[in-house]
Amino acid sequence: MTDTDPLLLTRDGAVATLTINRPERLNALSYAMFTQLPKLVAEAAALPGVRALVLRGAGTRAFSAGADISEFETTRMTREQAAAYDDAVLAAEEAVANFPFPTLAAVHGHCYGGGCALAIACDMRFAAAGARFAITPAKLGIVYPLRGTKRLIDLVGPSRAKIILMSGADYSAARAQAFGLVDEVHDDPAALDAAVREFTALLAARSGVTQRAVKETVTRIMDGATHDDESHAQLRESALASPDYAEGVRAFLERRPPVFG
Repeated sequence: MTDTDPLLLTRDGAVATLTINRPERLNALSYAMFTQLPKLVAEAAALPGVRALVLRGAGTRAFSAGADISEFETTRMTREQAAAYDDAVLAAEEAVANFPFPTLAAVHGHCYGGGCALAIACDMRFAAAGARFAITPAKLGIVYPLRGTKRLIDLVGPSRAKIILMSGADYSAARAQAFGLVDEVHDDPAALDAAVREFTALLAARSGVTQRAVKETVTRIMDGATHDDESHAQLRESALASPDYAEGVRAFLERRPPVFG
C-alpha cells in the first residue's frame, strides 16, 4: 500500500483509519474502490489490538463526493452491470456496519451519495461545521437500496428520509445534525480531528465485549426485536464469562481504571 492508493488503511495504536484517497476527484468512489473496501475493513478488524475504526476522506474538501458517476457508462449501464455495481456498494456498506468495534465517520467538506451512505453505515458521525450532506438518487433516476434507506430512516425518521431522498438537496452540517444525521459538529477540520482523536481514545479504553454487544443489540432492536430472548440471554451470559467482566469488577473494587485486553 502506498500514499497514492485510492484507499489507505493506517493505524495509530488501538485506532485504525480508512482514508478515501482521491482528493483530486473529491474522493469519489470508483467501482474498484467499492469492491476493495470490504477487504480493507476485514484487514482492519484483524489487526491485533485495534478497537475502533475511523472512516475519513483525504484533504479537507470532501469526505467523499459519492460514486464516480463518470464511469457509469462503462460500469453501470446494463441490468447486469447495475446489479453487480449495487452488490459491490451494498457489500462495502455492510462491511463498515458489521465491523466488530465502534466505527466513526469524520466528515469534512462534501459528503454525498455513496459517500454519505458509507458515513451512515458507521456507528456515529462527527462533522466539521463546513461539511455538506446530500443523498442524490433523485438527480440520477436511481432507486436507493432498501438497506441504506432503512439506515437513513433509523437515523432521521421516515418523513426526513423522504425529504432527503426525494429532493436530493444539499444540507449544512448544522441542518444534518438537527435531522439526526450527524452526532457532533465541530468548528473546523482541526477541531474535528481533535474531537475524533479524543473520542476514539475513550472508546479504545472501554470494554470491547460491551461495545460488540451494544452494536448487536441496537441492530436487533432497529430490526424489530422488542423483548429479551434466548439469543440476547446468551449474549449477556457470555459477557459474564469474559475477561472484560472480571477486569471491570476487579478494577472497580481496586478503585483504578480498568485495562481491557
